[in-house]
Amino acid sequence: MNLIYYYPIDRGSPSNVARKLLAELINHNESLPFNEIILFSKQKDIDYIKENVQNLRVISYNELNKILGDNLVHFPVFPTVLPNSKFLLYLYSLLIKKERIIIQYHGDVRTELKSSYKDIYSLVHILSYILLPNILKSADMVVTHSDYMNTIIQKYGVQKSVVIPNALDNYWFQQNNESIYLKSPNIKSPVDKNMFNIFYHGRLSWEKGVDILLETIGYYVKKNSKMKVYLAGEGPQKKYLMELCSKMNIDKNVIFLGNICKEEIMFFLKNVNVAIYPSRFDNFPLAVLEALACANCPVYFSKNIGIYDFAIQDGFKLNIFEPEVADLINVLDSASCNKNKNTEDQTLFAKNYTWDQVVLKYIKLYNDVLNEYV
Repeated sequence: MNLIYYYPIDRGSPSNVARKLLAELINHNESLPFNEIILFSKQKDIDYIKENVQNLRVISYNELNKILGDNLVHFPVFPTVLPNSKFLLYLYSLLIKKERIIIQYHGDVRTELKSSYKDIYSLVHILSYILLPNILKSADMVVTHSDYMNTIIQKYGVQKSVVIPNALDNYWFQQNNESIYLKSPNIKSPVDKNMFNIFYHGRLSWEKGVDILLETIGYYVKKNSKMKVYLAGEGPQKKYLMELCSKMNIDKNVIFLGNICKEEIMFFLKNVNVAIYPSRFDNFPLAVLEALACANCPVYFSKNIGIYDFAIQDGFKLNIFEPEVADLINVLDSASCNKNKNTEDQTLFAKNYTWDQVVLKYIKLYNDVLNEYV
């Protein structure tokens, strides 16, 4: 029995998680129920992958028929309905080889497409929107990262699913670093301690609710003009968010950092007054978990984020709010008065979600799927 693992090279959190998971699986190779891990990708990416992942066989679609015996095929990112290698692997595994399939589902295609319907480029995913339930139900197991997302796919008729949380590197539990900005061209000046500083990192898209945060700032600066909001990340809503800042006359209060490295992210989390993640809906965003792990300030996140369910299950009372302007005004009032400054519970909660623990859940998943066919 082999594991055929689709290897994504895209940017973005789902692909980053997929690559990190593979690294952890390689480290636990002796515990896996497979003779071999075989990576699958586009032909043009094979040399690049071989340079980054040594000692594993890397194949493209043309070599699939040479793989003998039974295989379990793991898609760590959803096989969208497009003429690409990922969807070809899905069709080959399902219809020709009739392999066992695991699909990892990070975010809901239908919800995201509804929120971005005005973006003409999003229409390329219309077939994924239509065929989504069928693709998910065809898998032997669907992995979601929160109860919130699991509930969504159950409404599509998916009966075989498991919730496995996202995980953090140990890097985020370090106690440094307050001077990394000196090394970065992206950050032109250190955080001004005389200001009330707010930080967000993540995608700049509608579902992340950054516009709600900015609307709140537009009201709040009227009673506290000494505010700075640092937004790290890129996304389809960036232009709109910048226009919103101009409309509300908060251009000087909001700094768009673009994509920044993890050292820079940690610098801000160590130095600002509060970190805020106002998602309208979200699965298990690593950005929030990173903030909880290392911030020297209170971290507030929306109740519509899947991490909320884990906090309740684990018995932690973290800082949550409804993603509405009125609630966010209360958050800023609380944070500006240094309430809820204690960050110990945040770190303790985050320590439940390290790769050392989470990779064991994937090993169990593989064994469960294989044992079902014994």
